[in-house]
Amino acid sequence: MVVFEPLDDPLKVLPLPLMLLALLGVNKNPSERFRLYAIYAYLSIALFIPKLCLGYETIPQCFRSIAEGMFSFNTTITFIMLPLKMDNLEGLLKNLKRFTEIVILNEDYEQILIRLNTAIHKFTKYYFIFTNGIVFAMTSSTIAGMFYTYYTKDSERSTAFPLVFENRLYLIDSHYNLGHCFVHQALMFFALYILLVMFTAKAGTLFGLIRFCSTVLGIIVLKIERLCQIGPVDQYTAELSEIIELHQLVIKCSRQLQNILMEILLAQFTGCVFIWCFMLYYVMISGITAEGIAVGAMLIALSTETFIFCLLGNELTLKVSNFAVYYKLNHYCKIEQGLEISTAMYSTNWYDQPVKLQKMVVPIIQQSQQRIGITAAKFYYIDYNRYGQVRC
Repeated sequence: MVVFEPLDDPLKVLPLPLMLLALLGVNKNPSERFRLYAIYAYLSIALFIPKLCLGYETIPQCFRSIAEGMFSFNTTITFIMLPLKMDNLEGLLKNLKRFTEIVILNEDYEQILIRLNTAIHKFTKYYFIFTNGIVFAMTSSTIAGMFYTYYTKDSERSTAFPLVFENRLYLIDSHYNLGHCFVHQALMFFALYILLVMFTAKAGTLFGLIRFCSTVLGIIVLKIERLCQIGPVDQYTAELSEIIELHQLVIKCSRQLQNILMEILLAQFTGCVFIWCFMLYYVMISGITAEGIAVGAMLIALSTETFIFCLLGNELTLKVSNFAVYYKLNHYCKIEQGLEISTAMYSTNWYDQPVKLQKMVVPIIQQSQQRIGITAAKFYYIDYNRYGQVRC
């Protein structure tokens, strides 16, 4: 499978997540999106239409189905929004590639980017394994509940079989007919696996983009810190000019990233709140059951994803530089973890330089004082505090 292919070019921007997007049919050319349209059609027919239109026998079934629907929609909406944001996405990838081409001339920065790309590649694979574990927990608990119900129920319609997704499926009597139940489970398992691949592609792409932007900010901090070791004015001017170019490029990248993520993150946090509410209500009414375990697995997956968004958003906002852990730059200025661009620039000896160079530095300090981060539709920034408010 494409997820387990080796990383051929460690300097290529997000190769594995972009391959997963292409596999799902996310493409700028509408004529090449037939796989994506087929996925929309299948999920609509198998999941969303039955959940909305075919009704439920009990209130707990309804609340569980709403929680599952929010989870499914939260994953699917990313692939509804991304095709509409392809210009921003391609522009962001182009700018990140341009940044890479400029800084890899220095071996230290090249190693930082290699470590980053290797980490993103491994994360995507491990996240795929994690989501497979979620699917295994859901399906195994549901199948175990099916057989337990079949062998313990008193009459044909005394107890309903648990389902991996709580919804009727047109003419199939999946709650009380064991054969129909297996058909339902097979169809739903296919839908669940599609969501799994989408879930992995979403995480690898969005988390990778956020992490890449925070990393290039860290590289700029390192370049600024090294200015104090440059003596000749012409070399200082050349390095400062490159820093200004890279800084402008990163600011543009952060704005493009913000445009891509605004609606997606709003749906992410709204969905997380709803699933917590419906899950807790379902547990209070029905207790711990096979269906509850399935919904709980979805809750764990979505909560983990939301937490990672907050973790990376917080890092991007603070412009954290974690690279001194990996590189002992004893022949350069001391690099302090958590140093911001404005602080790093102000800490250099720029004020000892000619007035022409001072005028080049001031705009960097002013612009980098503006907060860089990701927001949910510009309502609030995504960080640790926001995750705590969602959980409360």
